[in-house]
Amino acid sequence: YPHSRPELYTWNDMNEPSVFNGPEITMPRDNLHKCHSAGYDVEHRDVHNVYGFYNHMASVEGQLLRAPTVRPFVLTRAFFAGTH
Repeated sequence: YPHSRPELYTWNDMNEPSVFNGPEITMPRDNLHKCHSAGYDVEHRDVHNVYGFYNHMASVEGQLLRAPTVRPFVLTRAFFAGTH
């Protein structure tokens, strides 16, 4: 952010997994993910919103690195409990 304005506001859009040629416009809900284990045993329905949460969290952390004393302002359409 070397030449940006002092006020920085972020709008995160499309910060969720998307598949545009499927019936649900997202990964199939029974798609399996590998999470902290040897096997692929976590269904997409259980982690879909976590992707948006981590995207939001990274945006907030980036703003805090830029200006540690300024409260971050990030808007997003995809989020998880605790994002607000």
